[in-house]
Amino acid sequence: MDIALEFLTFGTMGFVMVFGYLQSRAMEERMRRGGPKSSLSRDGAAERLAAVRSSDNSGQS
Repeated sequence: MDIALEFLTFGTMGFVMVFGYLQSRAMEERMRRGGPKSSLSRDGAAERLAAVRSSDNSGQS
């Protein structure tokens, strides 16, 4: 019983660590490629609004 509990505990912690590492690598790659910023940041929200406004203006022509 103790072995199963240890296996589940360390397995879960290992999974969380690997998942976090992979997510941070993916985020760094997106930032390096110049992907869109978070919509929660001020400049990200401004970037999205500017994109929407420019698409609206191009559709009205």
